Amino acid sequence: MKRFQFSNDEYQKLSTITGIAMMDLQKLDAQGLLANEVAVKLVFEYEYQLQQKENKVLPKLVIRAIARKYGLPVARVKKYLFAKESPIYYCEKCRQEISSLEFRRNNGICDQCVVESITL
Repeated sequence: MKRFQFSNDEYQKLSTITGIAMMDLQKLDAQGLLANEVAVKLVFEYEYQLQQKENKVLPKLVIRAIARKYGLPVARVKKYLFAKESPIYYCEKCRQEISSLEFRRNNGICDQCVVESITL
């Protein structure tokens, strides 16, 4: 996904949210060290909460206003605001990433480690 280009207004909002100086955020972003997706999510959530408090309008109208301001589709703004991240599970023996089903089925161990532990 294309990196979001922050304006001074967005850097100021990020600074307010995180407590990190605006200049430091700009330097981090210029070096590619600012987690763009997380920063955009924080800015959108800040905008959403602020508008909900100040204007007392329907949430869908606030979302549409944010989408219009940033030139993004409404669905993408909703994704930033409401998408839940699924947890990542790792095997307790080999530390390989595994699915949640595999994690629950084998009590935190991957199928390969289960196979290796079976003695015939």
